[in-house]
Amino acid sequence: MHTLGIDIGGTFTDFTLVDESAREVTTEKEPTTRDNPAVGALAGARRLLSERGIAASDVGTVIHGTTLVSNTLIEKTGATTGLLTTAGIRDSLELRRGSRYDMFDWDMEYPDPLVPRDRRLELDERLDDDGAVVRPIDRDEVRDRAATLVEDHGVDSIAVSLLHSYVDDGHERVVEDVLAESYPDVNVSLSSAVVPVIREYERTSTTAINAYVAPVVEDYLDFLREELRDEGFEGEVYLMTSSGGVVDIQTAKAEPIRLVESGPAAGVLASRIFGDDHGYDDVFSFDMGGTTAKGAIVRDGDVPMKYQTDVARVHRFREGSGYDIISPQIDLTEIGAGGGSVASVNDAGLVEVGPESAGSDPGPICYDQGGDRPTVTDASLLLGFLDPENFYGGRMDLAAERTRSIFEAELADPLDVSVTDAAWRVFEVVNENMATAFRRYAASRGVDTRGLSITALGGAGPSHAFRIAQKLGFEEVICPFGAGVGSSIGLTEAPRMYETSSTHQSVVSALDREAFERQFQPLYEEARAVLSRANVDEGRVSTTLSLDMRHVNQGHEIKVPLPGYDVDEVTPEVACEAFERTYEEKFNRETLEFPVEVLNYRLELREASDETDIAQLAAPADDATDPDGREVYFGDEHGSVETDVYRWATLDPGSELAGPAVVEADQTTVVADPDSTVHVAENYDVTIELDQ
Repeated sequence: MHTLGIDIGGTFTDFTLVDESAREVTTEKEPTTRDNPAVGALAGARRLLSERGIAASDVGTVIHGTTLVSNTLIEKTGATTGLLTTAGIRDSLELRRGSRYDMFDWDMEYPDPLVPRDRRLELDERLDDDGAVVRPIDRDEVRDRAATLVEDHGVDSIAVSLLHSYVDDGHERVVEDVLAESYPDVNVSLSSAVVPVIREYERTSTTAINAYVAPVVEDYLDFLREELRDEGFEGEVYLMTSSGGVVDIQTAKAEPIRLVESGPAAGVLASRIFGDDHGYDDVFSFDMGGTTAKGAIVRDGDVPMKYQTDVARVHRFREGSGYDIISPQIDLTEIGAGGGSVASVNDAGLVEVGPESAGSDPGPICYDQGGDRPTVTDASLLLGFLDPENFYGGRMDLAAERTRSIFEAELADPLDVSVTDAAWRVFEVVNENMATAFRRYAASRGVDTRGLSITALGGAGPSHAFRIAQKLGFEEVICPFGAGVGSSIGLTEAPRMYETSSTHQSVVSALDREAFERQFQPLYEEARAVLSRANVDEGRVSTTLSLDMRHVNQGHEIKVPLPGYDVDEVTPEVACEAFERTYEEKFNRETLEFPVEVLNYRLELREASDETDIAQLAAPADDATDPDGREVYFGDEHGSVETDVYRWATLDPGSELAGPAVVEADQTTVVADPDSTVHVAENYDVTIELDQ
């Protein structure tokens, strides 16, 4: 049997096919179809299987990473959504929080609420913060409000977020019951099911987002699965979540909020695996595709997590300017810098790059598909990084002369420089944009990047990594064999996993072991049910517990891991010791002489993995050949240099190459400057040793 990983990006869709018996991997790319990404995904899968003589029925598992949820939010193409909430708080989506993402901007913008005010209706019910009923819910009122939303406003989906439902979901379940009776075809998202945690605004915002994207995700997944069935596929389809695990389709449909950072998460997982292959527990993951670049830090072999962020930002890379969500996800940073990022000259006569992208349609100028705006990929071609006659495995001839002509008119002439110099400026600006974002990301987490190794993934990552490394002080660049489809490789190695949480606020001194168990046990049962649907053997799962804790009256809590403890083993003493340890590690100071409280309980359940049995990319069959050569431009310091150009599949394992060098594969290109040395590992990974 085989496992197929499909990662849909903004420009290309990546594929990784794993032969489970031989534990060998083959990879492929296909241009993303913008209108319906599933069409391109299916076309690429058909070609990949057909070229290797594999029937769809021989594929047992498809693991899918998708940008569908984030794109739906950015493009505002979700369902017509309504909100039912407690009387007096219908405007929480617009009031948000009192904090400002820019203290000095008096014209700050936020995205318009996904649910406008006339579709936000109130129910005259109320629970207090202990879950006691202050005003009971009226089924007739619920029925009346539902009729207004469905019949007058034509909503397809309804978010239900009632006050204090994280303590007791009884009132929300009444609403769900009435809606199921009256309008069974309308999608319903309950806050007590989607995100049963404290803080009214964030809980309502997350639930509204879930309701907004759920019908779109359901239609997409139904279409994808049906098309796969028509091809003869009889196995299971799983979705990559933002937290780096995979879940079954049923869970993905009910909680699509977990898919917001689906694809980028897989790239970080792949970087952890590749770093481990080279003996590194600490690596910087760099993944640059056609639309965005992602950066993340893997420390001590662990992938970092966060639980609150914002999406679909007004200012795409300004934290706080989007829709707030609470959901477990890998802690990474993202910037609008990819091969398709558009370059221009601004009013001050300076080069700007991104965040707008040409995507796959029309794509960069050199793709010759109607694109007429200079992009980063066009600059790479003009610098000599790319071979116009051997791009994308020879399946695409690049329009070099047309690219040069438009580059000259749009950039070189306004800047009064040569086309080559204009291309280098584009290359440098996009690299500096990424380096700045990554430097800020690392500094905010207390990490000094100097001396770390960087893993370069994505179609564009290996050609930019040497400059990112030089700017940030990395000593070595690891370009894994198969780097161009790194995220899809990460998909095939991702564990089936589910993390869930709940709120029960209490001072630790008022708790005992049984109290902790009462909170953790329902979370375990919920996670076990999800993994059971994903066909995970209960005997092969591991449990990880954590608590969100703080001093009483503090405004923010910290996540406190409880490694090695089961649901019935946590005591107040264990919790306090873990809090003191985590607090000191995070803030470099001891805890205060003040009571400590627990706010949220978190539980992660994941299938056990055999990391000694990681599938390996099939060794290339091509014989070693002498390198070709071409002129490659490396900036003012080196100018144009005659550079050896190698086919990755013909490299000799264990060999060493003097820079400058270009190493080409069907899915990506590695570039090393004149001051570096290239090493070829036994598994065909290419590493660049930098002279810093």
